Amino acid sequence: MSMNRVFFLILIFAFLVVPLSINNVNDDGISYFDLVVEVSDNLFDDSEIDKKNNITLSNSQKQLISEKLQALTNSNDNLFNNFEETQKENLKDINEYIALNRWEKFSETNSGIKGIYLSGYHFLKDEKINPIKEILSNTIVNTIVLDVKSDNGHLLYDSEISEVEKLKNVRIKYDTQTLKSFKEEFNIYLIGRVVAFQDPIFSRTYPESAITDIKTGRPYSQDSQYFLDPSDTTSREYILNVALEACLLGFDEIQFDYIRYPDTSYQGLVYDEESNFENRTKNINSFLQNATNLLHDNGCLASADIFGYVLNSKNDNGIGQYLETIVNTVDFISPMVYPSHYSKGSFGYNYPNNFPYEVVTAALNNGLSRGIQEKSLRPFLQGFWHSSEDVRLNIKAAEDKGLDWIIWNNSSVYDEDYFSRINS
Repeated sequence: MSMNRVFFLILIFAFLVVPLSINNVNDDGISYFDLVVEVSDNLFDDSEIDKKNNITLSNSQKQLISEKLQALTNSNDNLFNNFEETQKENLKDINEYIALNRWEKFSETNSGIKGIYLSGYHFLKDEKINPIKEILSNTIVNTIVLDVKSDNGHLLYDSEISEVEKLKNVRIKYDTQTLKSFKEEFNIYLIGRVVAFQDPIFSRTYPESAITDIKTGRPYSQDSQYFLDPSDTTSREYILNVALEACLLGFDEIQFDYIRYPDTSYQGLVYDEESNFENRTKNINSFLQNATNLLHDNGCLASADIFGYVLNSKNDNGIGQYLETIVNTVDFISPMVYPSHYSKGSFGYNYPNNFPYEVVTAALNNGLSRGIQEKSLRPFLQGFWHSSEDVRLNIKAAEDKGLDWIIWNNSSVYDEDYFSRINS
């Protein structure tokens, strides 16, 4: 076949496969079909198979062909781009479904989430982790909350976030394989704890992202805690990046702690945005909503630790945690309803710590009475300064309300008999 005929067939194909949405007549009234016919006539008129034919195209015809081929290219590019975007969105929906389904199936199979906190620093210490493994093997405990980003500002895994080179805050305690093995050995639900807006290392390294004390001109410190500014873009992005890396490491859920403004009446604090109810709740809620969307897209759920008194408070108490709004930004909230943390006279008790069942019940009732669904309410219960019977009463109070629970002990020390039957 001669080169002319090959060229002609290419032209015919180009014209015929162009999407129908492209007009077949240009602005000058020239029909693309007629153009093809004209080229065809020139090629085949009085020709023989072995005779060479020269096709001569006018400049306007060449322009039309060029435009038509470009339109075809653009159309195909748009088609592939739209397909790629659709696939990405579908993948996000699938990841979210998988995360929710994994939690639902685990909860159904194990009669709910029953967890304990394990300090990330203790993960490699035999004297700490071995008793935890015994609890996982011999009791109803089926969930571990493990530090990802600690109160000290350390990241307990090998991070690739750009800031860590300057922060020098990596203290590797585990990786993807060790987490996977831990989960599979004990068939547990694994929650990664990310301390959010309390970070001494980041605050001192990037003081422009911290809350400033007007008296000193330096990052604000409260009982050796340094708070990042929840309205600061850099600090927010850093925490989100940590949460994403943790999700991809293999955690089922990311739990944000210190997701708040500092709880202080001190007025000498400087923020990027004025500290008022509207700004505080906006910044806390928008951060958590962004985090939840990001985590869902990548196959993890999201939760937030909040103060216990948020369940009965009708405002944000200056920290940005307002019950009716914060509960809508995450999958679960974990109010820290520790009896020892309630002041004298709370719920009618002079010494609330002596009445664990009654105090936890009253606190949870406050939350449930405000329309919080049982599946969204997963309290942190007191595993310190209490006898075994007191801890069991904490658990009984939560379970009598049909709620999941997590026990907190900062030293990662728990007795197996915390999780035995309550004495009648």
